[in-house]
Amino acid sequence: MEDFTPEIENMLEEKLGLYQKLNILLKEEREFIVNIDVESLWKTSEIKKKRVQKIEALKEKILFYFEAKFNLNGMDIKSFSISHLIRTFPFHKEIKAKLRRLKLAIENEKNELGQVASENKKFVQEYLGIIDDIMSVAVDNSKQAQYDFSGTMPETKNSNCLIHAQV
Repeated sequence: MEDFTPEIENMLEEKLGLYQKLNILLKEEREFIVNIDVESLWKTSEIKKKRVQKIEALKEKILFYFEAKFNLNGMDIKSFSISHLIRTFPFHKEIKAKLRRLKLAIENEKNELGQVASENKKFVQEYLGIIDDIMSVAVDNSKQAQYDFSGTMPETKNSNCLIHAQV
């Protein structure tokens, strides 16, 4: 059983590294938002998509690796869980402990990612609201309907819109 565990550890460490890089990227994204660096935001968006695809591919690779070694009874990518595999398979105590630490580190990164992404989304919404307020004052468009948090106007009327965004 232990002869394939270094491969599992390597894949989990790679997954952790991808989540850490994605987390750093999201933190950089906030700076691009503050500095209104649209070009960097577009580049960041493409890099994020590629990293998420790599994470998904790695998750599939881990699943297929286990599928090749053991019969997982039709476990698919959505029901796949490293925690379940650690509990189910008879790994040595030290190996189980190391795999659990890696799993916990991955979960911590995922939680932090969710938090940073949520903060970035909230920041963009607030920032666009401020810009919209400034633009409405600049063009004296006080009769125009206000945007809600989804980026749409609550009452749809034909009007001159300077800013329309959906975040």
